[in-house]
Amino acid sequence: MRGVFGPVSCLVTLLWLASPLSAQAQPAVVPTAAAYASFDTTPAHDALVRLIGEAHANQVDLRAVARPRQGDFFRISSQDRRLVIEGTSPATLIAGFGWYLAYVAHANITLAGEQRDIPDTLPLPAKPIVQEANGQNRFALNDVDEGYTEPYASWEYWEHKIDVLALHGINQVLVYQGQEKVYEEAFQTFGYGRDELVRWIPQAAHQPWWLLQNLCCSPEPIAQGVIDRRAELARKMADRLRQLGMMPVFPGFYGTVPPGFAKRNKGAHVVPTGEWDGYQRPDWLDPNDPWFARVAAEFYRAQTALFGESRMYKMDPLHEGIEGGDHGGIDLVAATKGIQAALNRAHPDAIWVLLGWETNPLPPIVEGLDKSHALIVDGESEATLADTDRETEWKDTPYAFGTIWNFGGHTNIGANLSVWNERFWQWKKKPRNAMTGVALMPEASDNNPAALAFFTELAWRKEPANLDEWFRQWAWRRYGGARPDPHAVAAWHILQTSAYDLPATWDSKYQTGYFELAPSLYAHTLPLDYAPDRIEHALAELLQVAPALRNSSAYRHDLTDLTRQALAVRSRVLLPEINAAFEARDKAGFDRLTAQWLHWMQRLDAVLGTNRQFMLGPWLARAKTYAKTPDEWAAINYDARSLITIWGRPDVADYARREWQGLVGDYYYARWKLYFDSLKKALDTGGKAERIDWYAFGETWARGQKAYPTEPSGDIHAMAGQILRELTKDRDARLSQVR
Repeated sequence: MRGVFGPVSCLVTLLWLASPLSAQAQPAVVPTAAAYASFDTTPAHDALVRLIGEAHANQVDLRAVARPRQGDFFRISSQDRRLVIEGTSPATLIAGFGWYLAYVAHANITLAGEQRDIPDTLPLPAKPIVQEANGQNRFALNDVDEGYTEPYASWEYWEHKIDVLALHGINQVLVYQGQEKVYEEAFQTFGYGRDELVRWIPQAAHQPWWLLQNLCCSPEPIAQGVIDRRAELARKMADRLRQLGMMPVFPGFYGTVPPGFAKRNKGAHVVPTGEWDGYQRPDWLDPNDPWFARVAAEFYRAQTALFGESRMYKMDPLHEGIEGGDHGGIDLVAATKGIQAALNRAHPDAIWVLLGWETNPLPPIVEGLDKSHALIVDGESEATLADTDRETEWKDTPYAFGTIWNFGGHTNIGANLSVWNERFWQWKKKPRNAMTGVALMPEASDNNPAALAFFTELAWRKEPANLDEWFRQWAWRRYGGARPDPHAVAAWHILQTSAYDLPATWDSKYQTGYFELAPSLYAHTLPLDYAPDRIEHALAELLQVAPALRNSSAYRHDLTDLTRQALAVRSRVLLPEINAAFEARDKAGFDRLTAQWLHWMQRLDAVLGTNRQFMLGPWLARAKTYAKTPDEWAAINYDARSLITIWGRPDVADYARREWQGLVGDYYYARWKLYFDSLKKALDTGGKAERIDWYAFGETWARGQKAYPTEPSGDIHAMAGQILRELTKDRDARLSQVR
């Protein structure tokens, strides 16, 4: 049966048929490999080898089948005591195997830990399993994911990430990496030299906001070697996505130009676009101007030469802009038509992808869209009102139901999972329905594996999930075993009814602790939507999972994460007590409580150091691989450090805060220690506390080059047990004082 993986295997003729979405618009249909004359299953087999090893992959017969009118599907069955997966593209075959891993083999592969304790002989399904995609668009990644998740990534990282996204049923992936090379190549045609362009293009970690037309430039020019390496990576990413029948989604051209464009190109109408969080936005070339069509044609020519073809292009004119502004007198309806016309001249029938976010897309942009060639990926599906009418608001433009469960890479557990389970189906069943799939868009993606699994499964279900059963199955696949471990099930049931049962608000993005906030007695984020001790109860259960199931990276990740969260939410309890002691001039109480705070920060740093995914050292080490000289490293180091601390402007400092070893034990600890010392001095002298410039403090740290551990250390199970006992003792002492 090895022959089924050969280059001439399973060549079938496949049809793409789009069905009407509504009387007003046709759906944004996206061709994958199944749109062409045939496809080879070899890329899917190779992905399985990478994911589970050759011995197991060779036990799977992968079969290409024609795509029916309704869209993608996969079928899991057995024949002659072999596992058979049928699917409508290589990526769909991988998605079918992902479903098999979850619901037959009870194994789990995510971007945040794995459990692959699979028998030597693959178990077979008791009966055939068929899952049909309920929408054509299964989009992944936020515009800013590249910055907040892994701006200095290797091909090995992205090869695995693409495999895991396919395993979860994704068929469209945003590719921002390397796009600076397109601008560098294209604008040399319009009077710019490379030396000017590398001063305009930001460093890698901050580039997503440049592509979103929010900012430009970095303190130091980006190195040519960085540009070239990122372009090479992007080409590999795009090629692999196409091999798997997935669509690379590239940024399109909608008018961002370097400074001085009108001086170099006579008659060009260029307008300023104001500021964004303290940054000067790039200039905007009027899409109604003849120069726009010329630049767009050169942009798409250079992009296609570098990265190949796509049929989807992401563009968000005036992202987070002001509705009702004059925008330099530009007619936005006509500008929208000009942007889309330029895209379609370069790529006939291409889909324009826009982000639904705050005021975006602005009403005149919606008005000007050719809605048969557009898709809005809704970033607010989970946070808006249940009766929101996207069909009216976006005038029947096809859209994908989206989630942004995470802002800035915050290391918080939880999501609006119960909201997804209700609202997705409510919106899908509306008589006038323009929803055509899902959009997975946390601002950083290598986290929250339960949320990733549940959300992507929405696209393959026919009805809402039974949440009790889903979390029972999740606990089983996450940690393995012949049957679900009762303590694992109990732990996840607690999380199901607390951290994963957040309301339809923005709160899920801010369920973080206070250790990583800029020091203040009044530091706070949005309130928790569950009792803090629920996390401790879940941790107590997870600690009791059977010893045989504790060896996977999935278990170690979750135990680290849950212990981290238990300490993080306790900070919300402690800080008001510190404030009360200070206001009461209670020196003894203040000393005791601040010592407890700093102790817990040290304990938290040690917990985080047991798992590479929660460590600053690897983040910086990966960035350093892009530097060829000390000067290049100084610029890259500042880029990587500043994004997750000061960001680059006081208005957005600490937006990308995260609980990582090194950040907690060094940067955040030093800030709180300095602050508490200033408060203690005020108590001792009766004066006022010293005012500290935290941005300047962060700027100094971001310029530093202190090295941090890159290898994890410590026994997380032992450490988590000790911390739980400490937290329990502390909580009991507080309760006794209340009594």
